[in-house]
Amino acid sequence: MAEKGRRDRADLSIILVLIGLFLVPAFVRRMVLTSFYQVNIFGFLGCLYILYRTLAKGKMKREEGLPYLLMAVMLILLMSSEFHAGRTIKGFVRVFSGLLMPLPLLFYRPVNPEKTIRLVVKSFIVVSAFITIMGLIDFLIGKKMITAYYLLAHDDNYYGMVMDSNRLYSYVGHPLYNAEIFLITFGLNYAYNEIFLKKHKNDKWIILVTLTGVAMTASKSAIAIYLGLLFVLYCRDIRYFAFCIVILAAGYFSHLFDSVIERFKGSLSTGRNEVWERISGSGVHFFEFFWGQGSDKKYKYSYLEEWARAAFEYPYRLFALEFGILFSAIIMVTIFLLPAYRIFKESSHPFLLLILFTALSLHVNMYNGIGTYIDPMYLFCLFGCMILSMGRIGGETCYEP
Repeated sequence: MAEKGRRDRADLSIILVLIGLFLVPAFVRRMVLTSFYQVNIFGFLGCLYILYRTLAKGKMKREEGLPYLLMAVMLILLMSSEFHAGRTIKGFVRVFSGLLMPLPLLFYRPVNPEKTIRLVVKSFIVVSAFITIMGLIDFLIGKKMITAYYLLAHDDNYYGMVMDSNRLYSYVGHPLYNAEIFLITFGLNYAYNEIFLKKHKNDKWIILVTLTGVAMTASKSAIAIYLGLLFVLYCRDIRYFAFCIVILAAGYFSHLFDSVIERFKGSLSTGRNEVWERISGSGVHFFEFFWGQGSDKKYKYSYLEEWARAAFEYPYRLFALEFGILFSAIIMVTIFLLPAYRIFKESSHPFLLLILFTALSLHVNMYNGIGTYIDPMYLFCLFGCMILSMGRIGGETCYEP
């Protein structure tokens, strides 16, 4: 009876991760914790339960064991880098919990995947709508709500960034992180409707919400990826294609895109590539093969120039600096190439899901979110888990939400 009850509801591990991402994000944790608020407690527990259930099965198949073998190697490399750099236990716990602990989630096969996928898709839709609506209201009242929220979270840094910016900050954080949530919402909703419901009757509302949200974040990479997805996914449907054109035109003439258009006039990398070109010619040796300089060492090079840390905001370069070239190569294979291969090999809709996974992977690699070791790696791994799960069961189940 207990087993039957467990299979009649959404997966507990995934529910815990959703709570950690959307109900108790880093800023809420900071309101009640003086230390360790950066550790996503609910996400950690969810992934710990995944790890327990996976290892409790005993012998794993080779394809199941490969990600865990790679994770074990990364753990050794991470520990050697942190030990070599003389980092504290607290620093190691933060990095481990925010970088390696979410990885089992990426390859997890949820209990009752149909209901779990449905819950995740609806959760993202609700959160995206909430962020967008509250952002619009807050812009109209002079950003009073979000600034009060960051003050309650004791984060003067984010308070200052909000006051100096017209971009969309939310209760979960930075504009680029919000943009990632919007892209995930758009992608998961489209895949869910295409694979399970075989229809797209509610897509226009998701297009409207996510396009508005992405535009308000003023993320150059996100808006480019979003527009590319709109064209690729809806170019064969005249009604939706026309709707997208109308919405884009309305957004343009209502000045919704003014901030992002203004940002496109500057450097496409927002100065990251230019900073790297300057400091890479300084003769400083930044990278080692087997170990790195330890977490947060991107701040070490401010003596070269004030914004030197921006040169290391691309994940592959950040991980190579902090944990070594080998670690960077392994984690890139583990979280991007291996899931892409499995989507292509196992999925009932390989090209659709590969397009969505590749699009989100591109965005993730254009800023340092997964290198902050807080919530973003949980977010990306949850997305990957849902894409892989949709591909495995697509075509087998069709039900109304």
